[in-house]
Amino acid sequence: MEQFDLPEKEFNIWLRIRKELALLVFLFVILLFFVGLHVVYFTAIVFMYALLLLLKRNRIITSLVFDDQKQALIIHFYYFIFLQGIAKIPYSKLKYKNGFKRFGFGAATQTIELLEGNVLVGEIRKDGKWKWPESKMNRILEILSKAK
Repeated sequence: MEQFDLPEKEFNIWLRIRKELALLVFLFVILLFFVGLHVVYFTAIVFMYALLLLLKRNRIITSLVFDDQKQALIIHFYYFIFLQGIAKIPYSKLKYKNGFKRFGFGAATQTIELLEGNVLVGEIRKDGKWKWPESKMNRILEILSKAK
């Protein structure tokens, strides 16, 4: 069994709140400027933003455990800023994609996408928000290629 953890300075509670809610504040400012104070618009924005935060692409993976006895990958993650979750993927259903991916208008970032069959479970990034050290990412890729 081998375990990898995201450095705690990358996912503490205040950092999660600041990074996840920054877009919401930006949307509120734009909405106030263009349409004024309308409760319906603000309610719709908050509702849509909550739905966006619940998407699987927004999972902050904090820990990966490769359990060779159970032949499964156990993933610990945060979603919706405060909620913690666990996903177990049997090695037989485990797939991954390693490549460069764009987030917004920024430069492409090396990303490992972890999939259960064809369903995205989470992703690990080398740069940007929730970044993992390169040495850990390389070791994770080694283990993933052996787990297949």
